[in-house]
Amino acid sequence: MRITSLRLRTFRNHDDTRIEFGGGINALIGRNGQGKTNILEAVSYLSLGKSFFAALDTQVVQHNAPFFDVHASFVSDNGRAIEASITFAVQEGEKAVRINGSPLEKVSAIVGEFPAVLLSPDHGGIVASGPAERRKFLDIMLCQTSARYLNDLQEYRRILRQRNRVLLDARHQGGVDAGVLDPWTEALVDHGSRIIQKRMECTGFLQEPFMTAYTRLAGTTEPVGLVYAGLHGLAAGMDAKAIGALYHERLHVHRHDEQRRGTTLVGPHRDDLEFLLRGMNAQDFASQGEHKTLLIALKWAEVLYVRTVRDETPMLLLDDVFAELDSERAARVLGQLEENGQAILTATDAGLLAGEIAWDTHHRRLRIERGTCAPYTP
Repeated sequence: MRITSLRLRTFRNHDDTRIEFGGGINALIGRNGQGKTNILEAVSYLSLGKSFFAALDTQVVQHNAPFFDVHASFVSDNGRAIEASITFAVQEGEKAVRINGSPLEKVSAIVGEFPAVLLSPDHGGIVASGPAERRKFLDIMLCQTSARYLNDLQEYRRILRQRNRVLLDARHQGGVDAGVLDPWTEALVDHGSRIIQKRMECTGFLQEPFMTAYTRLAGTTEPVGLVYAGLHGLAAGMDAKAIGALYHERLHVHRHDEQRRGTTLVGPHRDDLEFLLRGMNAQDFASQGEHKTLLIALKWAEVLYVRTVRDETPMLLLDDVFAELDSERAARVLGQLEENGQAILTATDAGLLAGEIAWDTHHRRLRIERGTCAPYTP
């Protein structure tokens, strides 16, 4: 999937910006606060129906503007041209999404149509912080590759809220009615088991490309790995039925604690993805440079996963990635970018992109300044 053009209207600090992209590396160059990241955010709206950066729609529209509009042209890997747009109206508080002029019934229906992989400074927590960021990473990737997963995740979250409400009421009332709790438990296990199975399968796929990318980027053969940490007793190759039986067992073990605390203590909403470096948990001892390299390697593996499952190469969005890399690792990243599909990256200094890139109509450099876009001239 390639994006060939993009138009932003009253989106962040872009009044009316039009951008033409090349099929290779597209470098958006400019000082901080000029609107570079806003362009990546606009592409994310067309990938997820919302901002990759967790911003509210009302925060994205310009001050006092009645709407924002993002319109783009894409070309799929098989050469099919597609037009897409997403508009948010402030007064109505609603988003409208269209593909080739036809409205979609739900905003979430656009998820996966234009797959993208984002790497930004905000993603450092995937490796270095708590498990919530790692679960979010898995969920975004899997929602873009599986409509069933997206539905299971939406339903799981809805059911979890209801089950927690029952448990909280039971804590205040001194007991729980099994007839009230059990239906929510059954539904939770049904959707949750498929979520866990999909996450485990995905983690297994990511292993090899993650290790390969880390070795290439770090210039070392140090062993790295990924481990999906979930229900006690989980094993590779388990199907949803076996996971469901284990899930029921663990819920039974924790039933009294759940009623005492008024919340669900077991399930994919509490699972984790662990990074191993030299056989140990990387979160505990890896250096800042190793954290960064692990994260970039994970994103390369994500690109391969999405491309394999969807049979469509995702767009790669890199926000200020090169600022924290030494020149040697930056050169390796650029070299690997040339071998992949389309990439859109931001940089404050064109010197950070030093390398053997031939900047032309395929690999393009663009200057972003005060919400405008123009060809970059040194």
